[in-house]
Formats: sequence, C-alpha cells, structure tokens
Amino acid sequence: MLGNGFEYLLLFRIILNNLFTLGKENIQVLIADNHLLIREGMRSILSALPGINLLAEAADANELLAKLKEQQPDIVIIDCFMPGFFKPEDIPEILSISPQARVMVVTTQQDKSGILKVLGYGVSNFILKQCDKDEFISAVYATYKKENFFCGKVVDAILEKHFPQDTHCDPAILSQREIEIINDIALGLTNGEIAKKNHLSVHTVSTHRRNILKKLKLKNASELVMYGIRTGIIKVANV
Repeated sequence: MLGNGFEYLLLFRIILNNLFTLGKENIQVLIADNHLLIREGMRSILSALPGINLLAEAADANELLAKLKEQQPDIVIIDCFMPGFFKPEDIPEILSISPQARVMVVTTQQDKSGILKVLGYGVSNFILKQCDKDEFISAVYATYKKENFFCGKVVDAILEKHFPQDTHCDPAILSQREIEIINDIALGLTNGEIAKKNHLSVHTVSTHRRNILKKLKLKNASELVMYGIRTGIIKVANV
C-alpha cells in the first residue's frame, strides 16, 4: 500500500506519462526469479498497471528457456545472479530464442565485475531489489521503450570501475552536436533514430559515434554513457 498522498501522486504521474507515450499497447512480461515471494511482489505491482500483461513466470533457467519457446514476451525481468537457478550466461540464450525481448535485471548483486559482465551481454536496464516501487515501474516502462535505465547504486558501481575516484575526469572538448548524440545514445536510440531526430544521415551519426569514442578513448556505448554521467554531460535522471 502506498504510504502517503505524495507517493500516490508520483506513481500516478509515472503511469500517466507512460500511457501517453505507449498508447493502448499491451506489454507482455515474463518474470524469471527463483524466490516465490519476489515473483509474487512483482506480479502484484505489474497486475495493477495499465497496459501490462504478465505472460509467464519461471523459477529456473530450464523453465525460462522452455517458456520462451512457447511465449513471445516484450520484457524478461530476471535475477541472473541466482547460482543453481539463473546465471548471466542465460542472457545470450534468452536473446537468441526471443530476439524481440528486452532484458531487465532486478537483483541484489552489487559486484562491479558481475554488473559489467551483464552489460557486456547487451543489458541496458538494471536495478536492485532494494529499489522502491516507483523506480521499478519506471524501469519496466523504460525497458519497453528501449531506453536505458540504471538505478543509482548500479551507476555508482560502474563509475567506480571505469573511472576511479582519484582519477581526473574533466570532460574532453566535445562539440554541441557530439553532446547531443551522447545524450541520444544514453536514451537507447539507434543510429537511425538519432539520424532522424537530428536531421542527419545514418553515416554521419556513425562517424560521430566513432569519433566520440576515439576522442574519449572509450570502447563502447556503455562506457560512453557512464563517462557522460560522471562528467555531467548526461544527468542520471535522464538515463
């Protein structure tokens, strides 16, 4: 139950904003977690949201992969850090069977190497089970809209890995166009979507991306997003 009127208004705003964005779409969700109470908690939250349909649940990887062969979820919510039940290596299998699905990790795992391993498999939506209800709901909608969503503790862990606290981290000299593109990447937009939004060719966007990574000496989009957050180019609230 919501604790007070402010929480109710905040939750209502989150749902209303996403209803306008998503229209009448029916989002199909599959929950993969070995803990029954966690699944029941997520089920309770999701069942109260308009436009969300809980397609199936799975208590281990074998059950999950079997259900993916029968169902076509838009989102797979998984705790991939449950030894003997789920592991990070399940993520490529999920995407192989259901390439249309977006993976959202909800876990207690705060180990930097574990988080980075999951991001390496292409996951861009990652929150902790300690997060509140509003953050969980926002993450679900962001996952469906192909936007990146990381809770604050996950961002902190990633930043500490790539940019140690004693490292000087002033922004490199970037053009306004490059900053715009970095922010678009943080929103999870494809090169085609960025090109259309900024009235550019896809080739031009690809060139900008390569030049930005080279200029900042970064390897991929995940590192670029984390750099942007650390330097203030990107605000965490926008990711």
